[in-house]
This record gives sequence, structure tokens and C-alpha cells, in this order.
Amino acid sequence: MATLQKIRNRAGLLIGVVGVALLAFILGDLLTSGNTFFRKLQDKAFVVDGDIISTGEYFDRVTEWEEFQKMISGQTSLDENAVSQIRDVVYHQMVKEHLLDDQAKRLGLAVSKEELNDLVHGESISPLLQQLPLFVNPETGMFDRSTLVSFLATISSDESTLPVEQLGMVRQYKSIWLFIENLIKYQRLEEKYGALLSAAVMPNDVEAKTVFEQSKQGADILYTVQNYYTIPDSVANVSDSDIKRYYNQNQHLFKTNVPMAKITYFSKEIVPSDEDFDEVEAMTPEVYEKLATTDNVASVVSEHSDTPYMDVYLASNLLTADERMFVETAEVSDVYGPFKDGNSFKLFKYMDKTVAPDSVRIRLIGLPHSIENDSLVTAFIDSLHTEIIGGADFSDIAFELNPQSNGGEVGWMREIDLFRELGADAAKSVFATSVGSISKLKVPGMRGLVYVEEKTAPITKYKIAVVNMPVVVSDKTQNNIDNQLNQFVSDPETKASFVEKAREQGYSVVPSFTVSATDHTIGQIPSSRQVINWGFNEKEGAVKKFDLSQSRIIARVDRLVPAGVAPLSEVTDFIKATLLRDKKAEVIIGDLKSKNISSMSDYAEAMSSEIDSVKYVDFNTTNITNLGNEPVINAYAAYGPMNTVVGPLKGNSGVYVINVIKRELSEEEYDAENQKAQLQGATMYRMQSQAIEVLKDKMKVVDNRYKFY
Repeated sequence: MATLQKIRNRAGLLIGVVGVALLAFILGDLLTSGNTFFRKLQDKAFVVDGDIISTGEYFDRVTEWEEFQKMISGQTSLDENAVSQIRDVVYHQMVKEHLLDDQAKRLGLAVSKEELNDLVHGESISPLLQQLPLFVNPETGMFDRSTLVSFLATISSDESTLPVEQLGMVRQYKSIWLFIENLIKYQRLEEKYGALLSAAVMPNDVEAKTVFEQSKQGADILYTVQNYYTIPDSVANVSDSDIKRYYNQNQHLFKTNVPMAKITYFSKEIVPSDEDFDEVEAMTPEVYEKLATTDNVASVVSEHSDTPYMDVYLASNLLTADERMFVETAEVSDVYGPFKDGNSFKLFKYMDKTVAPDSVRIRLIGLPHSIENDSLVTAFIDSLHTEIIGGADFSDIAFELNPQSNGGEVGWMREIDLFRELGADAAKSVFATSVGSISKLKVPGMRGLVYVEEKTAPITKYKIAVVNMPVVVSDKTQNNIDNQLNQFVSDPETKASFVEKAREQGYSVVPSFTVSATDHTIGQIPSSRQVINWGFNEKEGAVKKFDLSQSRIIARVDRLVPAGVAPLSEVTDFIKATLLRDKKAEVIIGDLKSKNISSMSDYAEAMSSEIDSVKYVDFNTTNITNLGNEPVINAYAAYGPMNTVVGPLKGNSGVYVINVIKRELSEEEYDAENQKAQLQGATMYRMQSQAIEVLKDKMKVVDNRYKFY
């Protein structure tokens, strides 16, 4: 009983202990199993109207698009620039799909299975399909329905009946087709959405007639201009209060959808040192001696050169300037060099000279060859050879063997072309064959027959051995560069005095370079996306060295500017330039008016300018010859008084004085329906392109991709 009473007396303490234990258990479970939950909250490639698209979803689509691009281009890999473009295309496509899905649900729009099937099999094939190289006839360059039908039949094959070697290809085609179908669906959905929007803005008779009249009427104009850059900025004072007032009134102009950053950086190219050059140059006397004395030039070239020996004769127009000068003054067996050529040392040996045709026109019959089928292929080629020698037509036999070969026609080939395609022995054999004759061809992987149809007239040709000894960056040179840059980065003063210390060491610094989170490179430097990614995921003041394949970049994050309205400090220069232009216009116009002049020549003299002219300007001309975009001139071209000096007028690039000296009307007849159709088409295009951008803003699209790559 005493023990029980003690427990009762301490019940509150026990409950507290148990509560703490349970809380620890729950929190522990939450912190372990909840990691996945927190990671999901952080894993946002981008967000559309609150819907999170994870990096996994995004990069899966990127991979799909990359495979699609490889298939239609025939490439096995894509370069960094292509991958960067694909990432942007995929992002915009996925955002568009989310926006259209939302709007379609609200408006009752859809693309049915029957409609999608009609875009693939019906009379009006999707424009997207018609443009894909997969379904274009290579001979006509036009869409080929039969090719599409064949492709669809292939992906509809019963996989259980397919050989193993075809199964992977068919599955890949199926995946690509699902990808294409998705694009077709959303292209059609976007067209419907655009048509719905444009139908709400119908052109009327007055608008159609006005636009027609404006484009029908062209004017010839005399003008003189005083550009704003001709007067100093000090003439037009712009105060800080002016800049701030403009900023407050026009903040919509300075809104950005992605973060911006100011990064100061310099790059150091990794190039061979003087020591690297000396090392290669020291080897050249030995190579010279070998070239001069050896009978096996090919082995010397193979041992010391980064380019192989070409055992062919070349016309002089195929030689470099140095090679041509050498053979024109040297004798056979002479050796020239070494001499420095960029990042290499070169030596030449004059091997031989001949007079022979530069090119031959040939037809070719080729059959795949291996050790296993050697006797069979060789016997078949021998039988074809006998048949052609006996009078059979070469092109007919080639066509029977392969209807796509155009009778085996290859066309004109130079000796160097044959050397690169088939090897030295084949090149010699073909050029040794007389016109109208055939020769047997033996090259790795193929046996065949070559028919020589024609040869060019004989010319002088040269055979030359070239040893190109490249000077590469040694490990020592690269380590020296890296050590020097690592010391720069680790110096505690670098963070605060980056520019000064870099310039002290002779580096060319780019200060406060502005980049956006979606830029692919910094300063057009290839493979420099990693610098941008780092910058947006670091704190201001961070410094780092980046190892690129051919260079190093050392960068400091100066400032990070979040998405939204850019701070005044970031747009001050732009605002000042805008206000300076306006105030310079006021100064120029005020000065000209005070002189009380009226003739074009007097205005030109007062503006230190000349009288010039421009023709065929109408109200809709967006780019006036030599002047660019100047709406004030468009307006006076259409509606200004004739043969009257008008001005001074404020323009975009300067102050103008103009005189409309001629106005002509085209003889085109007004067609109300045609004009309305043109306006409606332009409206639909504008609505379709601008609506997506408006939706992005309204539905709060947030791009976080810069955090992940």
C-alpha cells in the first residue's frame, strides 16, 4: 500500500516522463521517416499555380527530348549547347502544358482520341508531323504519308513475334511516338485556346478599312536629325530625385521572373608554357634526321605526329601555303623544318611528284564482308565481274542489287577522298583503272567492284609527308597555373579586394557582370553554366575557382537580386539614360525654336547635320531605312501636311525636322473580307503567343531550376 501511495503521489512526474518519451519517439520517427517529406518540399524544379514539378519529372522529360533529338538528327550524342537549349524547351513546354490543362478544364476544352487520331491518320495531318524529318521523303524533301504509316505499323507490332534484336528498337520507337503524340495534343489544344481568345476580338469594318488605307499609302520624306549623342550629358541634368520618381512610376518595367546576380570574374586560358615549347623543339632534330634517312616515312609520322601519313598525291590547291612553297622550290627527298606553326612544330618531306588526273567519276557495287562469309562474297563478286566483262551493264546490276543506289552512282572523287573513305590501296587501284574499265575492291568490311566512267585532265600532283608535333600543356604547367590561382582564391584579402588583387597579377577582370538564373554561360565562355549555378546557390562575397577543359574561371558573387521588381540601384543607369534622352530632346528643341528658323537647310545647319531622304514610309513601317523604329515619322508620313517643314520633333534616337514631299496610293482594291481575315489571323497569332505569358504571371510560375544545375 505504501508503494502504491508513492506511485500515486508521483503520478504527475511519471506522466511527464512518459509524455517526454512518447514525444521523443514521435519526433524521432518524424525526423527519420519525414526526411522524404521535407526533401519533397525542397525538390521543386519549378512551380505552376502551386503545383510542384520535381526535378525527377523535369529531367525525365529532358531525357525524353534528348532521345527524340538524337533520333531525328541521327546523332549519338548532343553537345552542351544543344542540351542547354533542350532544357529550356522542356521547361517552357511543361509550363505551357500545366497552364493549358488548367484553362481547358475551366473552359471545357479538350482534344478527343478521335480528334487526335484524325491528326495522325486523317486528311489534315498535324503540321508537327509533316515537319518531322522522320516522316520526310529524303528525295523530295516533302512529308511522306507512307513513311508515317510504315512507322505506325512497326510500333504496333506484336512484341512476342519480334526477334530479340528488333525488340529494343520497337520499344524505343513506341516511346518516341508517345512523346510525339503528346506534342501534337498540346499543339492542338493551344490552337483551340488561341482561337477562342481571338474570337473575342473581332475586327470591324472601320478598323479593316483604316489598316488598309494606312498600308496602301506610302510617303517620301526629307529629314534632318540631331542625334542625342552629339551633345554632352552635362547639358541635360538628371537628378537623383528624377531617377527615383521615374522608378516609382514605372516599376512594372523592371520586373524579372528569375533572380539576377552580379558576378565579378576573370578567366585564365590553359596554354603551353615556354618550357613546354622548348621540350618539343628539342625533339625536332632527331625527327629531322629520321625523315631524311628512313625508308619507312609512315612509321616516323605515326611515331611523332598527331596526324597520319597520307600516301596519296595532292593537287597544289589542296596543299597549305607552306607546303606549296616547299614543293615548288625543293627536290624530291628534301626535308624542310622544323618551324613553329601555332601550338606545334612542323617538318615536311617531299616524297614524289606525278602528272595524273585530279578526280575520277565512279560507280560502286559493295557487299558487306567478314571472315565467315569470305568465300561466298568473293565468289559472288567474281561472278559479277565476269558478267560485266561479258557485256552486262554495271548500273543495271547495281540497281538490281540495291534500287536505292541509283545504279551504284558515287560521282566525282579526288584521290584524297578515296583515301579517307576506302584507304590508300583502294585509292591507288581506282586511279590506276582506265576509263570504261572495272576493278575489284578489297577493303576492311567490304568487297566490291568499281567502274570508272570518267577522269579529269592530268595535272601536276605532289606527295608530301607532314610531321605535326603538337605542343601540349604539361602536368607541370597546369599545376603551376592551378597553384597560382588556388593561392589567389585562398588569400583572405581576395574577398574584399578581388578586382585590385587580380589586376595586380595581370588578369583582365570583368567587374559586376549581370547574369540571370536561366543564362547558359557567363560572358559567352563555353561550359561555364556551373559558375552561374554556383553563384545563385552561394552567399554574397563567395569566391571560387572553376576548372574548365581549356581554361580556369575565378569568380566572386557581388550581389544577388531576387526575382520581382529589381532594386533601384540595379536599374539606375538605364533610367538615367532614358531621362537623359528626354532632357536632351528638350534642350535641342528649345535651342532650335529660339533661333526662329523655318527652312530645311537652316535647320540642317543649326543641327550640324545634313538633309537626307527616305522613301516608301507608311504608318505601319516598323523599321525605317537608316533610322530604325521612329513612330513619329510614321505618323507624319501618313497624316502630316505635304510640302511643309515640320519640327523639331522628338524621336527615339534624336530630334527630327521633316518634310513630306510625296505621297502615293497603291492601286490595290480594298477587299473587306480578305482584310478582316488577315487582321483576325494576326490577332490569333498575337493572342496565342501573349496569352501564355499573361497566364505565367497570373498563375505565379516560379522557376527554381538554377538550384539544381
